[in-house]
Amino acid sequence: MSEFDDPEVYRAALENLQTGLYLVDQEQKILFWNDGAERVTGYLRQEVVGRFCRDNLLAPDLDRRSILQDGSNSLAPVLSDGKSITAETCLRHKAGHRVPVRIRAVPIRNKEGAIIGAAESFEESQSASDFDHAQAKLAGHNWFDVMSGVFTRRLTLLFLRENVEAFEEHLKPFSVLCVQVDRMDTLKAKYGLGVIAGALGAVARTLGNGLHPADFVGCLSEGKYLAILAECDGAQARKAAERLRRLVSSSKVQWWGDEVSLTASWGGTGAKPGDTRETILERAEKALARSIAAGGDCITVESE
Repeated sequence: MSEFDDPEVYRAALENLQTGLYLVDQEQKILFWNDGAERVTGYLRQEVVGRFCRDNLLAPDLDRRSILQDGSNSLAPVLSDGKSITAETCLRHKAGHRVPVRIRAVPIRNKEGAIIGAAESFEESQSASDFDHAQAKLAGHNWFDVMSGVFTRRLTLLFLRENVEAFEEHLKPFSVLCVQVDRMDTLKAKYGLGVIAGALGAVARTLGNGLHPADFVGCLSEGKYLAILAECDGAQARKAAERLRRLVSSSKVQWWGDEVSLTASWGGTGAKPGDTRETILERAEKALARSIAAGGDCITVESE
């Protein structure tokens, strides 16, 4: 008898995969949750196995439905019709930030061919992987803001100056977004200083994961970030901001049993001839101020 005839060999292999994998039965009860699923989502198997998809753990997409649920119709056709699906969505990590993933779901059948459940795998998209790689590579250079986990103000302003110079010399377009976490004072007053680190990290990580690989996000001050969008004019900056705003507003931080909702205000502008680092930053911050004055969780793009 070959050692590969032992079903436990295959179970151990699936458990150790770094690609996320989970199995559900026809009632969408979670039966299996591997190491990769723990790594990508932050949820340990003992927190997940035995629960149902309707428990809404990972809240993908922007309507807060669970990836393990009917959600974006991921598992419904798999369980009912046996159709395999592939899709892209965003999970909410246990720490609160959003993680873009690519999912694949397939039916599980018994010996008679009847569907008895489904298997779904998920892995981080390229933008999330690039963000992790950049942080790991530069972590030893003191270039990251300790609280938020993104680049420091000094490096952010340096990178902004380089983009301004490239625009001046080669007319290489770019836009910037000033992003400020809403209700910082309210969060401090209600939950104390301890929740701020989680909130700032969740928003910053969501921004980093939601940007394209050629883009950049860094810290300007506590709770305020600058995103630099490559090859992007003002109209495209608004579309990017709308997408990022939805991601941030669907992020949550767990704090002593409470789910703390997060939002941010947005101010954007595109590079113009004659711009300096100071002028483009000033326009973006003025646009941000208008969004804050409007009540927050909204976008103002200077060119509009």
